[in-house]
Amino acid sequence: MTRIDASLIPQASEVLTRAFWNDPFDLYFFPDESSRRKCLPAFFEYRLKQGLRYGEVYATSPSLEGIAVWTDPTRVKSSFWRELFTGGFKLYRMYGGTIIKEMRQFEAFAMERHAKYARPPYMHLGPLGVNPQHQGKGHASRLIKPMLRRLDGEGVSCYLETQNKDNVSLYEHLGFEVVAEGVAPFLDIPHWDMIHMPP
Repeated sequence: MTRIDASLIPQASEVLTRAFWNDPFDLYFFPDESSRRKCLPAFFEYRLKQGLRYGEVYATSPSLEGIAVWTDPTRVKSSFWRELFTGGFKLYRMYGGTIIKEMRQFEAFAMERHAKYARPPYMHLGPLGVNPQHQGKGHASRLIKPMLRRLDGEGVSCYLETQNKDNVSLYEHLGFEVVAEGVAPFLDIPHWDMIHMPP
C-alpha cells in the first residue's frame, strides 16, 4: 500500500468521486451529473483532509487504483474553526445552507449509531473507494486486509457504515458483521452499520 499525503489529495479525491458516482448517498444530494461533477471532488477533498488530520489514508499503489480513509475517533476534535480549516467553508459556499443542513442531520444520525454500535477502542473506515475501471480485481481487499491485521494485533475493532447494499457482502467476506440495519430518516435510503472485531 501507499500512504497518501496532502500532495495527492486532488488525485485521490478524483478516484473517490469516480468510485461513488452512483452511490445512493451522493445521488440523494447531487442527483444530476453536473452537480456531482462540481461537488463530489470538493466533498472528498474535505474527507481526505479529515483523514490526514485525524487518522491515516492509503492507496493501493502509487497508481491510486483505490483509496481508504481510516480515522481514529479519539483524535477527532471537531469544532467550527477546525471544520473551516479542513475545507468546510468551501463546501458551505459551494453547496449552500440547505444541503449542509441535511448533511449535518445525517452526520448526527450516523454519530448516534456510532455511539450505540461501535466497540471501543476502534478505528473508523470510510470512505473507501476503487476506481470503477479497477473494480473487481481485489483492490478493496488489498486496502483493508493489512490494516485489519494490524488492528487485530492491537486488539482494536473496526467500524464502518454503508448505504450501498452491494458493499455489504464485500465487507462480510472480509470478516465484518452487520450490527444494525436501518433507514436514514430524511434520506429514505438504507443504512448498514458493520464491525470487525479482533480475535
